[in-house]
Amino acid sequence: MGITVKIFKKDNQSLTEVIQKYTTQLSEKHTKLLADNTKNEFIKQVDETRIRTVKPSGLHIKDAIEVEKIEKGYGVGNINTLNKQAPWWAWINYGRAFSGREIPPGTDENPRIKGHFEPDQKGIFVKGKPRFAMNPKKPIPAHNYIEKGIAAILNIARINGLLK
Repeated sequence: MGITVKIFKKDNQSLTEVIQKYTTQLSEKHTKLLADNTKNEFIKQVDETRIRTVKPSGLHIKDAIEVEKIEKGYGVGNINTLNKQAPWWAWINYGRAFSGREIPPGTDENPRIKGHFEPDQKGIFVKGKPRFAMNPKKPIPAHNYIEKGIAAILNIARINGLLK
């Protein structure tokens, strides 16, 4: 016959309850930290794969990447938010639009985006009276910043012993 020992704190909680409470909080903090680091890694990959200069104003992909609390932890990069705030995210990541198009439309093909490149804009396409018509001939290369970000964060987690 064995003896069972139960230790209680002053507030009448069992040690098991106290340990579970703290490990849950610790797990929550680590999960949030991992989510924040994943967001930072995605932003780093977006910046490192950039071909053109950062546009001076307006929304950027990295501004639309967010960390949010979800049912069993944290999510990074809500697709609905990305689609609303930076609908070009998939085209740049995968190298094609949702429509399957790989080459951007030229200015003559789509009057809605008719515009030009201003020399002082450092390669940023500007709407308005055309001086330099845009008629792209080659596809946007896939930057794969999501895949690169996930690979980097998983590697960091393995190195630190979080994943085996």
